[in-house]
Amino acid sequence: MEPEESEVKAADWAGPVSAASQFPQPQPLDGLGLRLPRDLTELPEWSEGYPFYMAMGFPGCELSADDLAGKFQFSRGMRRSYDAGFKLMVVEFAESTNNCQAAKQFGVLEKNVRDWRKVKPQLQNAHAMRRAFRGPKNGRFALVDQRVAEYVRYMQAKGDPITREAMQLKALEIAQEMNIPEKGFKASLGWCRRMMRRYDLSLRHKVPVPQQLPEDLTEKLVTYQRSVLALRRAHDYQVAQMGNADETPICLEVPSRVTVDNQGEKPVLVKTPGREKLKITAMLGVLADGRKLPPYIILRGTYIPPGKFPSGMEIRCHRYGWMTEDLMQDWLEVVWRRRTGAAPKQRGMLIVNGFRGHATDSVKSSMESMNTDMVIIPGGLTSQLQVLDVVVYKPLNDSVRAQYSNWLLAGNLALSPTGNAKKPPLGLFLEWVMVAWNSISSESIVQGFRKCHISSNLEDEDDVLWEIESELPGGGEAPKECEAEAAAEGN
Repeated sequence: MEPEESEVKAADWAGPVSAASQFPQPQPLDGLGLRLPRDLTELPEWSEGYPFYMAMGFPGCELSADDLAGKFQFSRGMRRSYDAGFKLMVVEFAESTNNCQAAKQFGVLEKNVRDWRKVKPQLQNAHAMRRAFRGPKNGRFALVDQRVAEYVRYMQAKGDPITREAMQLKALEIAQEMNIPEKGFKASLGWCRRMMRRYDLSLRHKVPVPQQLPEDLTEKLVTYQRSVLALRRAHDYQVAQMGNADETPICLEVPSRVTVDNQGEKPVLVKTPGREKLKITAMLGVLADGRKLPPYIILRGTYIPPGKFPSGMEIRCHRYGWMTEDLMQDWLEVVWRRRTGAAPKQRGMLIVNGFRGHATDSVKSSMESMNTDMVIIPGGLTSQLQVLDVVVYKPLNDSVRAQYSNWLLAGNLALSPTGNAKKPPLGLFLEWVMVAWNSISSESIVQGFRKCHISSNLEDEDDVLWEIESELPGGGEAPKECEAEAAAEGN
């Protein structure tokens, strides 16, 4: 039995090229083994019609649809990808004839022609060089995704901030209602990211105000380093006797700086209960050996309200909730003097910022009586030279925000007459602060002192280390962004 002839006709150009052919002799391409005409632009067929570079990838040449179909048919056994421009040309040819004729004419499968005709609007809106539409698809648990998206829309309508952690908790709650086993759906961070892409959601951040470094940065760095090195060489401080202390505001209402919203929305409005300015002041202290001093909390008011407060912290009050000269002296007595390892014969060093309540004569006298030397950080450089700014404040605030968010999501909140959730009890809030303070690792504090060149080995320190342009605190990185209020409070 003789084999049947193939229905696919060989292309005209597939045969041997005669010397009299209008095509110039091909030239080999170095390293590729390809052979192309010398000057494609001189061919008359390529003066008009479909842009050839869109279909074949050769820039600057054009070829009509009929010529392209006749001269550049492809083998059906070869798996190929086609760009949007080529697909549109096939679709237009199929609409003028039929799918079968278009498939034979362009050397593609008829199924491809049918599929391309179904997505013609997408092809028309796509870039001519685009070859695939691998957009977001439905997730494995589409109903869970849908209900979480509805929850996000509901929170947006209310003006409440929503975080990815809140979305994950809501997804787990919905999965439990739908009797989905925990092993089958974990509401991971990867799921949350993919779900946000499917529903065109993105994270929107509140823009912080960076601390501006002074113009005389190099001079201040050199002066500061020389003073620290001179004191260390003169008194040979033990690592446990070098510390850093600073006061920082911690808001009772901690609105998230990140919310989920539609992509492209600018700006994003978020409703808050209006109590962001209600805050406490925490005087925090750390030592170069990694230990943390008890938090010194200053409440706003004329008296300390009754209630159960966590142990391990000192609580005071002030009319405006500020740190003052008297409270600074009290902190020295109840916290600094009582620190573990403090001895009258061992001299210590305490690094503070330029707040006027730190450098008064009475405070200096109190520190001298405690055999402690004071080092003041130059103005505008706390974000670079203060250990608490470098390694403590961000994880501390993040932990407080996380605990506050979990408390809100837990429900059963007491509401005010206006419908807003009442602020958390003071004892609970102070417990959050204590948990966040205990979560700061000793290793990060030790690394912070070394990063600020306070506890580094004296033998490795040069007299003018920071005079070199490439040597800045923090490895020469750009100034870290910090909270506007914290920066103003610290300076």
